[in-house]
Amino acid sequence: MTATATATTTTTMTEARVRHVMQKTAANFNAFVVAGLVTKERALGWTEDLSYLQLQEALAWFEIQLTTPGRARFGLRYTVSSDGSLHQDSSSGGIDLYGLPKGTTAALCAQLASNAPAHIRPHLAARGWNFNGTQLEGETADQRAFSRDGYGLVRHAVGVWP
Repeated sequence: MTATATATTTTTMTEARVRHVMQKTAANFNAFVVAGLVTKERALGWTEDLSYLQLQEALAWFEIQLTTPGRARFGLRYTVSSDGSLHQDSSSGGIDLYGLPKGTTAALCAQLASNAPAHIRPHLAARGWNFNGTQLEGETADQRAFSRDGYGLVRHAVGVWP
């Protein structure tokens, strides 16, 4: 007796949906610019690279990691949802960066999807990415989600915010 099984996965990712959620995410990045934590050029680069990774279906999640002068680490994690289950579409914002200690820095960390195409790593390396980042640890709290037609990003606060 022979048994056969097949598994299929579908994605709700389209270019229009990625652009919609990244427009809201870029507005969040602008808050980091206004607070003096990153340059406008860096925030634009993050938006471009993360949009590219989503369009390639190569991104699992990314974090904006904040580190205080005292070395406390916390931030925001954005997790890709492409299975059609996400329907919440929050407004951007809701991030209080103005109470952060002077000298706090921000960095981007991303986790590639397990099925990311082979050309992704060389592309990112050519754009100045390195591959030694570590995921934030700590409690997470649901905050917001940005989506269109079942595709989107779920944003969580991670760690203890001052």
